[in-house]
Amino acid sequence: MKISDSHTDFLTSIKYSSDRQNYIKQIKEYGAKNISCAVFTTNKGFSIDRISQYLNELDSFGKKYNINLLLSIEDIGFIKSNDEFDKLIALRPISVTLTWNYANQFAGGSYTDLGLSNLGKKYVKLLEENNILVDTAHLSQSSFWDFCKLSKLPIYNSHSNIYNLKHHNRNLTDKQIKQIVKTDGYLGITMYDQFISKNKITSKDLAYQFDYLIKNFGYKNFGLGTDLHGIDYDNLPLDIKGYNDLNNFVKQLKYLGYNKDIIDCILYKNFEDFVNRINCMAN
Repeated sequence: MKISDSHTDFLTSIKYSSDRQNYIKQIKEYGAKNISCAVFTTNKGFSIDRISQYLNELDSFGKKYNINLLLSIEDIGFIKSNDEFDKLIALRPISVTLTWNYANQFAGGSYTDLGLSNLGKKYVKLLEENNILVDTAHLSQSSFWDFCKLSKLPIYNSHSNIYNLKHHNRNLTDKQIKQIVKTDGYLGITMYDQFISKNKITSKDLAYQFDYLIKNFGYKNFGLGTDLHGIDYDNLPLDIKGYNDLNNFVKQLKYLGYNKDIIDCILYKNFEDFVNRINCMAN
């Protein structure tokens, strides 16, 4: 099985570099192919130099194990100057979120009603000019639509779920999902139970997330944005605790009538194709 994932937090949740390397070796054996590796910075005193160290590590591990490890940054609220922002640009992450769930100097998060600030609008333009995606995960509704008015790139959301199936501030409305599809963007679906149901979930519940998307929007713009290592173990599906358990998810998709081509698109091809398109835009 091949697997792509638009959001995982192992970089900052696994403490030691040697343990992170062992994890990369392990997920390669499970079929990991294109993995966006987030540096979660909120309330952790991050610096550009520290993020640069993570990038060097990803480059080294990616080459060693022949896996495409992409740097992403979750919450650039630690950026306090134009000089720091220029250094961030130079790292060339695939994506950044402007904020986390709350408000900062750039944008309102999903637990607020605030939109983009003037500084946030300025940085959006600069990021996109350098072909760095602004990840719309964690943005408020106001910030999301402010961003859509500015964006020239396909709209990207690395890890969210569906508001129409579970009302939660972090989930996306059908109108937002339609906008992502309209721009030929990408939405990664998380495995966080609180975004999916009021009860404990299984692979069946995850499969129904994709069933809803496919029936309403097609299958080309969606894939896995698992949030593994960002989600507590107990909040993951009862029968999916890592990539090695995704066969349970595949069985549920087959039960719903989806063929191998569509399942492969969800598991890895859609995110792989999206990344290739973004890379082509940069060249």
